[in-house]
Order: sequence, then structure tokens, then C-alpha cells
Amino acid sequence: MQKIRVFIVGAGKAGELISSEIQKIENSAFEVIGFVDDDKSKIGGKLNGHSIYGPIGSLSELVREHGIEELIIAMPSERGVLIRKIIELTYGQKLTYKIIPRLSEVLMQNFKEGYLKFIRRVQPEDLLGGEINKTEQKLITDFARRKTILITGAAGSIGSELSRQITAHRPERIILYDWWENGIFELKNSLDSLHKDTECIYVIGDVKDRPKLAQVFSKYRPDVVFHAAAYKHVPLMEGNAVEAIKNNIMGTKNVAETAILYSVKQFILVSTDKAVNPTNIMGATKRSAEMLISVLGKSQDRTSFSAVRFGNVINSNGSAIPIFEKQIQEGGPVKVTHRQITRYFMTIPEAVHLILQAWVIGRNGDLFVLDMGEPIKIFDLAKLLIGLQGYQPIVDIDIEITGLRPGEKLFEELLIKEEETKSTKIKKIFRTKNADNFDSLKFVHLINQLIDQLEVIGEDESAIKSTLRELVPTYKPAIHQ
Repeated sequence: MQKIRVFIVGAGKAGELISSEIQKIENSAFEVIGFVDDDKSKIGGKLNGHSIYGPIGSLSELVREHGIEELIIAMPSERGVLIRKIIELTYGQKLTYKIIPRLSEVLMQNFKEGYLKFIRRVQPEDLLGGEINKTEQKLITDFARRKTILITGAAGSIGSELSRQITAHRPERIILYDWWENGIFELKNSLDSLHKDTECIYVIGDVKDRPKLAQVFSKYRPDVVFHAAAYKHVPLMEGNAVEAIKNNIMGTKNVAETAILYSVKQFILVSTDKAVNPTNIMGATKRSAEMLISVLGKSQDRTSFSAVRFGNVINSNGSAIPIFEKQIQEGGPVKVTHRQITRYFMTIPEAVHLILQAWVIGRNGDLFVLDMGEPIKIFDLAKLLIGLQGYQPIVDIDIEITGLRPGEKLFEELLIKEEETKSTKIKKIFRTKNADNFDSLKFVHLINQLIDQLEVIGEDESAIKSTLRELVPTYKPAIHQ
């Protein structure tokens, strides 16, 4: 049997253990050819009888010279930049890329059985995502205990992960509210087998349906609301502005005012970086939602309102990465709207964990901004995803530039000019006061006027954009040819 020739990247303890385990396996399918490391004191030496090569920057030549077929990245603390570098160095060399998960991913597993069983293929989140900081876990559990928690948009990417993580902290009851029947059905199947001591209530309902909300709030009396329901697809909302306003503005207003009416203690809005200096309908409606909860928070002391703002999450419904992967599987081209378009990315579990940490430290009026790390060009991301499948970008799989879509920005921002951030005790969470230097009474009047006029306005794009510009002064609609 011809064995798979392997380089282990990282001549540390984890790499040593992996090579030892492979050597112990009788008739192993793998042959460790050596290690690759950047440590000058190790290069040229041996580990477990295998040569240590380096630096990592010479990986392309080393792979060709030694006929390597697979790389095992044995550096559990490293993610993002290093993995991207390794893939970029070896574009088109038909390699399989594997990795040892971070310790936090397998913390509850039995390491006495060895590292080898935990090795898996490199995933897109390894290219972009950061480590989940497990601080404040006990505080989250304390906050959740004996509480009834309601999540709107519970079947969506963020809402469903909120549902999973919150049930792990064993609240008394969790209410999963969404109009998407199939999504709620799938969520029910995934949650029914977990944490039997939390009562899960599945409600098919729309945030635009105020009587339904009142019925649910009256019956279950939630202590906390996580408002994750939103229409989020920028180009789609440009052509469906009325629905974006109904869902993202009127829906938020309905849920927030119902929360006050039924004395909900805390209301947390899930927001987006597209609310900052918006150039599209979706961003303008989400900024309106941020402004609305700021006004409501100041107008009463029954319910504490806060918001958490962050950028793109990896592998959310309809996000770029699954689309790119499908295009790669079909042989390309991978379609990118602009060569310079740049976005922030975070994994869904990391974003949700930070939302829960923000809940713990939140006060009325807080707007939290998550540290998304360094942004990445979508063109470069497309190249990495092509490389991850062993192909040479452009040569094996082409990348087609299609032009910016309606409402799309080249660069996203996390802060409005007037906003100032302060660090919190949570490493990746920054507190900023909502940029609320606007006339609250005028804002409320405009919101009510906009909602009242929706049926009259219809899909009159100019009228909608004119009203939204008055409502959100930082909104400047993008102009595309």
C-alpha cells in the first residue's frame, strides 16, 4: 500500500505527539516525512527521528522536493493569518490541509486517547475566525438561571446559535419565535435532544404581527428578549424596501414596545456594521432600529435596552462562503463583485458567545461593538477557498468580477464618526454610547409617519429613500451604474 506523504507544520509538543501516534499505528496510511517550523533553533535538527525543515516560507519548495500530499498543521493556538499563509504558499499543489483543533474545541474530550482522532480538515472558519473566549461562562449561567428568554428570528443563523448556547446555560424556559416554519422545525429537532431541564417553546409568528407578540408576551412573560429577527440581504432589500422597513423598523418597534408593556427586564438588539454610514436600505433600517431602542431606553426605566453590532458571520444563511464553495465544486468561476471589496468576518459561535457576554455586562443605552479582527478582501478569500480545495486560483478555477450589487459598499465600518469606544472587561467587546445626537421627538414622529405611509408609498423608491434620509442623516444611498 502506498502511504500518504505528510509534513507536520509545527515542531512543538502537539506535532511531536501526532508523529508518535502515527508511528505507533500498524499499517498506517500515513508516512511522516518531516516537520516544518519557523524556529531557527529547531531547523536542521530532528524530532522523533524526523528531520525539521524550515522556515515555513519555503513550504512550496519543500512540498515539491519531498512529494508531500498532506499537511497537518499542529499549532493549536494559531489560526487565521498563519493558515492563510500556508495555503497561499502552496496554491495549486493538490494538497490536503488538516489541522489539530484548538484545545477549547475538544476541552471535554479524553486526550489520553491521543490527538490523532481530533485531526480534521481545515475549514473556512479556521481561515478567518478567532478563539472563543470562555470567560464569564459562570456569569452567563447565573444570568440565565430561572429566567424566561425569548429569541426573535430564532431559526436564523444567529438566532439558532443563540438558542443552542442559551439552552446550554439552562434557563427555566426559552421561547423560539420565528415565521420560518421549516427553520423552527429543524431547530426543534436539534434542541429536543439537548438540556432536557429547559422548557423550549416553539412559536410560529412574525415580528410584524403585534397582536401575536402581545399574546406570546402575555402568556409567557419573558424576562429577556434577544431581537435577532431581521431581513439582511442588501441587494434583495434594495428591491423590497417596504418589506425591509416593515420587518427591520416596524418589527423592532413592535417587539420593543411589547417588551416595555410586559415589563421585560432586558432587550438586546442584534445589529450590523451595515448600520454605520449606511449606503443601502438594509443598513438604514438597522440604524433606525439602533436609534429606536436608544430613544425607548431613555424614555422609561422599565426595560433596559442595549445593542450589539458586528460584521459578517461565516457560513450564515446566504453568505458568500457557501456560495463560493458551491461555485468551486462546479468548476467555477467564483463570482466576486469587486476586486477591492473588503469585509470583517467572525464565526457564528464566537459572535453569539460575545453577544451573551455583552448581555451580562450591559446597561441601559449601551451599544456594544465587537472586535472583528482584521478585515479581508473578498477576492483574497475566494483565492483561499480555491486553494483549500487544492486548486490554483485563476489557473484551475477562475475568479470573475461581476460589479458591485445595488446598495453594496466596498468597505464596511464598525463605528459612526461621533461614536467613541471604551474597552470592557471582555477582551473583544467595546462599549460605545449610541450616537444619539438627534432629535428624539422628531425621530419618533418620522418613524410613525413612515410606518403609516407604507401602504401609500408602495415601492416608490425615491419617496422611501427620501424619508429614510430624513430619519437616518448618515444614510447616503449608493449610486451604481
